[in-house]
Amino acid sequence: MKTVLLASALLLGLFGCSVALPLPVPFPYPDPYQAVCGTMWLFATPCAEISTTVAKQIQALSPEYMLISATPLAIKANHTSPDGISVQDITFSLSPTIVTGGCRVSAKSSSLGFTGLLDGGLNYCNLHKLVSASGLTLSPGYMEMTNEWACLGYGMAKC
Repeated sequence: MKTVLLASALLLGLFGCSVALPLPVPFPYPDPYQAVCGTMWLFATPCAEISTTVAKQIQALSPEYMLISATPLAIKANHTSPDGISVQDITFSLSPTIVTGGCRVSAKSSSLGFTGLLDGGLNYCNLHKLVSASGLTLSPGYMEMTNEWACLGYGMAKC
């Protein structure tokens, strides 16, 4: 009986606490007709600071990047290639981490319109340029998680 009560308390603690937290954004799956890159970053820095830094960096790289909207937990932007031919939609979803007080960022860049699936790493470089130019790659606890399945062209990227 004690085992059942202990197990119930543990489950309630695990799942009861998650009700107050924002649900994690699912890792992106590629659209069959668009080049897409999804990555996840971890920081030991609060999400409000990460959000502000990324939004400022997007504005600093205008007109190549255009900020659409920014909140402490979500950022939307567009990237237009220097030749003006290709446009990519960029989103950042930020979630506070409980244990470290840091931030988990799910980022996605996807080419708009009908394109080839392999973009030579363009979508990855869109995301990488923002996080590295802002200095966030040097932040405490920075870690990037992606691969060729989540980020088409990642292995070919030359940013």
